[in-house]
Amino acid sequence: MLSPQLEVLFSRSLASLRPVIVSFLIVHAMSLSGGLDQALSPCNVLLVGNFCAAMLVLTLFKPASILREISELPWSIKGLMLLDGALTALISALIFTGLEYTTASNAILIGRMAPVLYALIGALALGTVLAGPVWIGNGFIMVGVLMIVLFSTGGNVNKGDAMMIASTFVFSIVSIIGKKLVARKISMPVLLFARNLSGSVIFFFVAIYLFGVHHFADVFAGSLWMVMLVYAGLIIVVSQWLWYKASAELSSVSMGRWASPAPLVGLTFAYFVNNNIPDSKQLIAGVVILVGIAITTFGKPAPGTQVAEDKRETSSKADLLMQGDNVVSPSV
Repeated sequence: MLSPQLEVLFSRSLASLRPVIVSFLIVHAMSLSGGLDQALSPCNVLLVGNFCAAMLVLTLFKPASILREISELPWSIKGLMLLDGALTALISALIFTGLEYTTASNAILIGRMAPVLYALIGALALGTVLAGPVWIGNGFIMVGVLMIVLFSTGGNVNKGDAMMIASTFVFSIVSIIGKKLVARKISMPVLLFARNLSGSVIFFFVAIYLFGVHHFADVFAGSLWMVMLVYAGLIIVVSQWLWYKASAELSSVSMGRWASPAPLVGLTFAYFVNNNIPDSKQLIAGVVILVGIAITTFGKPAPGTQVAEDKRETSSKADLLMQGDNVVSPSV
């Protein structure tokens, strides 16, 4: 019942909690897992979290309907969904590994670059002329992110921050792929099930190849699965559902704008949960980012820019609906 704008805001707010929760799980792994120090390892959290998300979707919606719709999809769409799942797993791997070398606050602030890149790349793909406030606001955000990366390491980019930056680029690509899949009228349960199951399976085999099967020795710990069911339901399923739903109605620039304030939720959560108090350099960079967020969110688009993009997307959706054989009808 939410508006698409609020769906974007809530989606990215939930996503901004991921670094905080992962950091909390890593720090308190021993107590939360009953002494199994590897049960809540980043790899187990990534693998089981995505798998639980896929199973939750399969359980909440009609499994037969989901599997039938997937079987009826053309192979080109199946391949795109497989790529989407693989890149989604890569995003999680970059974030989880990066948190071993940087703080949750840094991860949240750097992550602010993700919707900015999505907005800019998505707009360029559509040939949209961006309004002045969009360029100025996003410019401030990018400068703020660079300040965080350079200030925290004395001018050098550390491994953790570099991984966070890489995750934002992958996110923009995944979001564009997701928007294309939504435009084909594939049902939401199918998108979420395919994304999380394929991501989980791909990551499992890659991790076994790199580290060996012993890397998942504690993967069947009951405490891990109980924590992951809650984590997957709220942080993964609800967040992805709202983002996908909104992307069917909003342009990439609009989504980037409404995603802007979300990191404030993550930073507040990081303070209360992990006691991550931003230092003076982070605060300065954060102010620069907040200025960019304010300009991007409240700045008025120039006539004929955002409106033109929204009309172009509406026309594209209408054309797709008329391509009867090429559109897959939703099953729910």
